[in-house]
Formats: sequence, C-alpha cells, structure tokens
Amino acid sequence: MNSQYIKALKSVHRSAWEGHGEFAISLVELLCPETVVDLGVDYGFSTFCFAKPKKGTVYGVDWFQGDKHCGVRDTYSVVMKLQEDMKKEYGVDNVEIIKSRFRELASSWVKRVDILHVDGFHSYDAVKGDFSSWANHCGDDAVILFHDTVAFPDSVGRFFREIRGDFFSHNFRHSAGLGVITRSEESFRKINPLLG
Repeated sequence: MNSQYIKALKSVHRSAWEGHGEFAISLVELLCPETVVDLGVDYGFSTFCFAKPKKGTVYGVDWFQGDKHCGVRDTYSVVMKLQEDMKKEYGVDNVEIIKSRFRELASSWVKRVDILHVDGFHSYDAVKGDFSSWANHCGDDAVILFHDTVAFPDSVGRFFREIRGDFFSHNFRHSAGLGVITRSEESFRKINPLLG
C-alpha cells in the first residue's frame, strides 16, 4: 500500500526526498505524533508521506515562492490539488497547508512539535535560523530531521555535524542526505530499527 501511495506522490513531481518516503511513514507509525511540522513543502512529497499514517496533524509550511536552490516557482496550486487528491483517493485529511515564512510563523506558534522537518533555504545561516526558531517548540522527545545533509555539505551538512554531538543522531547518505536527531534516548531507541 505504501508503494502505491508513494508512486502517486512521485507522479505529481519528482523529489530528492523520494528515498525517505518509507522512513517518514514508518517514523510516524512508530511515534504516533500529535504534531508534525514540515518546513519546506515544495511539491508536497515529504508533507504527504508524514500524513499517510493519519496520525496527528501535519503542518506543511512554505512561502511557495521557491528560492535559488530549488528554483523560483509557485507550487501552491499544485499542493492544494494534491491535498484534494490524497483525501479523495487515500482518505488522508490530516494535512494543514500554511503559506508563511518559517520564522514569522514560529514567533506565534503555540503547539508542541513532535516531529520537525527542516528543508527550507539551504544556506548555513538559514538552516541554523530555522532550527533555532523552531527547536524551542519541540519536546525533549521530539525527532528533528534535516534534508540535504549530503547534497549541501557546507551548509546543511555542516550545521548538522555541529549540533549532532548534543543529540542522539543518524545521517542517511542516500536521497541527498537526511539527518536525524533527538535529545531523547528513549525516542532514539524506538526509531533505531528504522535507521539500519
């Protein structure tokens, strides 16, 4: 069932995130989060992978203008159509799309975040700023993901290497890289079977 779902997401637009789809689905199934925040929706692949298990609410946050790393483009209408299609075809109705800049939204955010995915602009300062503005909304047992640790080794990768020493961590090397961190030994023990 997951492969059919992932294939449907791929058909909308190819994504560097494709190799992490099964992991995202399994992570949510395992942790049963109330709140997932996906910073960087683009065409929606990661957002709707997090939503597939239908556990909690997935907040897909993007300003939908693109940037110089992914290309300047407006994907908002594509994502809204995808949201309709995933609801109709798979019953996935736990996604809330928020059109906003990440740090502006963080300043007024009130929900505790259980899974945070950082995948916005990939300069070192942007990644550090996104993490800094959202980490205080994460519980001690939260899992935080960073995409493109391998594709952007001097920015995303560098920031991930600098902070991972303070956390339990793992770095997937495929699909542009996905760094995984948590402060919680228990959370890390739970997700460890997914990291092999």
